[in-house]
Amino acid sequence: MLFFTLEKKRLNEFLNAVNRRYRLITPEQKGSTTYTFRPYSEFSNVALEFLRTIIPPRQFFFPPVERLFSVDKECRITVSPEDEPFSIIFGLHPCDLHGIEILDRAFSYGGRDSFYWRRREKAGFIGLSCMPDKYCLCKSMHTDFIESVYDIFLYTLDDVYMVSVRTALGDDMVRLCPELFKEPSKKEILEYKERIKIRDSMFTRIMDTTNLADLLTLEYKNDLWEQYSKRCLFCGSCVMVCPTCQCFDIYDSPDLLTGTSIRLRRWDSCMRKDYALVTGGHNFRGGRPERFRFRYLHKEIGFADMHGRATCTGCGRCSETCPAGIDMVEVVRSIRE
Repeated sequence: MLFFTLEKKRLNEFLNAVNRRYRLITPEQKGSTTYTFRPYSEFSNVALEFLRTIIPPRQFFFPPVERLFSVDKECRITVSPEDEPFSIIFGLHPCDLHGIEILDRAFSYGGRDSFYWRRREKAGFIGLSCMPDKYCLCKSMHTDFIESVYDIFLYTLDDVYMVSVRTALGDDMVRLCPELFKEPSKKEILEYKERIKIRDSMFTRIMDTTNLADLLTLEYKNDLWEQYSKRCLFCGSCVMVCPTCQCFDIYDSPDLLTGTSIRLRRWDSCMRKDYALVTGGHNFRGGRPERFRFRYLHKEIGFADMHGRATCTGCGRCSETCPAGIDMVEVVRSIRE
């Protein structure tokens, strides 16, 4: 790992150089308070002070809808080609980088998902530090810092970025314009350490995760699940904006005129009533409390049992997006009482 500094006023030169070599994707403002990832157009459109995009970066490796293959009337299977160029995604915060690491585990469990990995392996990441707001929970989830996944990470200081270069791809990007990168001075190193302390003190949303898996198991039949399920609209917004949800549905779209059928995969939600409906009409989670409870148990227990960590990254998207105002911190606090 190498460290450099990059003057803030010259960030545009660096991004322009990266864009000439790769397809660059950056965060841009969409509404008055909303942001989204888009292909780089010009530096003035890049959002540097944003906290979270509406849709997380999983969309680039696990699209909302994707074509898997087609079958013609002769039963010949044609796998959909993947001709996307190599992309660099700029502006990923630590929580979203942790989200990608979680997806990597999920789509490698029991064998690599080729449709996910053919996109994932054609992407590099430039991370960007941030300051927490009232929704950020990443300190409690231990995702407020990242030591893996990224190729380059930019820590914001007063006049420069402290640049961490972690991979060979990151080094290749630095070499596109090496004159922009300098050795950190003692003053800049001290400022970097002070910024870490300041950022750490700004987290106001804290959730006690001590023995949380045990408590959720013990309170499996708690009436609180019923109470919260009456508030929940089961709209699935929390699932659609989550950086780590990986549930999907497979369906076929036949064309009766040509005799061709296309198999597609699309995002699904465990909050939907028919998600656990199986042939014969049995529904494993037909009741509202069961579906509401399952999301929390899977986030904190189910995935952790298989992969050694919970899937919540503390990004705050679900709490910010929920039209019913349901907050994970509130739910967990109620379980603890």
